[in-house]
Amino acid sequence: MIRITIEKPTIALLLLFSSVFWGLTFYAAKHIAHSIVVQEISERKEVVRSNIALVRAKIENAIFMDTYLAESLATFVTIDSDFAIEHWSLVAAKVVDESRLIRHVGLAPNNIISHVYPAEGNRAAIGFDFRTRPEQFRTVELARTSKRVFIAGPLQLVQGGEALIARFPVFSDYPLNTDYWGAISVVLDYQKLLDSSGILALDDAKVALRGRDGQGQNGAVFFGDSALFGAPDVTIPISLPSGQWQLVADYQIDPSTYSKSENQVRLFVHVIALVLFLSLLILYRAYYLARTASLQDELTKLPNRRHAIRQLSSLLGRTEPPSFALLNLDLNDFKLVNDKFGHEVGDKLLLHVSSILRSSVRVYDFIARFGGDEFIIIVHRVSEEEQVNSIVQHIKQQIQQHPFQVDRHLIAISVSIGHAFPQAGNTSVSELMARADHNMYYDKSVFRQQNHNALEID
Repeated sequence: MIRITIEKPTIALLLLFSSVFWGLTFYAAKHIAHSIVVQEISERKEVVRSNIALVRAKIENAIFMDTYLAESLATFVTIDSDFAIEHWSLVAAKVVDESRLIRHVGLAPNNIISHVYPAEGNRAAIGFDFRTRPEQFRTVELARTSKRVFIAGPLQLVQGGEALIARFPVFSDYPLNTDYWGAISVVLDYQKLLDSSGILALDDAKVALRGRDGQGQNGAVFFGDSALFGAPDVTIPISLPSGQWQLVADYQIDPSTYSKSENQVRLFVHVIALVLFLSLLILYRAYYLARTASLQDELTKLPNRRHAIRQLSSLLGRTEPPSFALLNLDLNDFKLVNDKFGHEVGDKLLLHVSSILRSSVRVYDFIARFGGDEFIIIVHRVSEEEQVNSIVQHIKQQIQQHPFQVDRHLIAISVSIGHAFPQAGNTSVSELMARADHNMYYDKSVFRQQNHNALEID
């Protein structure tokens, strides 16, 4: 049985660690719980905001769709008013049947209604002269002078309910549009518009609309509480064929409803912390039995061969597709340095090279001494040949730009590097290393062909 003796300084450090650990745990539990609640509220607000934006889109879509549909009727009357009047019921029925909001349409040559569809319930409107009702005549005139559709309302109808009225001016001299023929009035069901938009079913928000007759923020409030326009949480314009409305909203989200979630998160963090603390105590005992030195190269203090293989096995064993490249790096003519200057200088050269490698790669890349003058580098977050080639060239340049000084001699260093990507499927560590090794020897053969005297010593 192995007995471990813990020294007093170590006990003091353990007590200090325990105090700091639990102090940070209580702080972290409170902070994490609060952050999660804030995040949940923020996400809920984003959902509400998305729903409000969806309401805006549905309102715009419904009005524009039916307005464009009714505009085809106005175009038809413009082209051949006599034919349109003769076949009014058929033409108007087509528009009403294909629409979602249109309640009825009226034809008013010289601003006097002569035809309506459907006739049932609307015959009393026949013969009505817009000029006798200033408020209605105003909207007809706005359509005439602007020479395009004008959306009036929402307003209260005499026969009951609220509606929007689309006024379409008709000219007999298209495209000059100077000879006014009359108007087409299209009544859109305002309540159906609200129901279909989802504005009445919004959760966690109070909403209001203003901009009667498309006057935007200058128009009257016609839906919701006017107080919401003071400092709303959300302000969204709603575009109309003639002007716009303004939609505002205030979130109605009570943070106290998330208190249960906050308490659950705190409890969870404390349980995790307790498990972690006990695990650390168990690992502390194991630390004395097997130190991490078993995974470290004694000379360079880089990870050793065993560590590198474990790292590769871990990366290749993950469920997600690997995104890294393995570099196999070998010093050119390292044996000549050992033969000429001895192994002690050779060791110093390896230390020199390992230092250059550390500064040449990114902090999250992995460097290991694989044995002798061979190193491997795991380059993370790369998937393209161009990326790896750029990194390889950078490493070679850094090594070439930092020759090794031995007494009065300056040794120019160069390396050969081969690389390999994990292939689709189950790539083994040995297969990956073999491909990188093969490419390294190819690079070395190219180097030797180009440099007959590979090692330069001044």
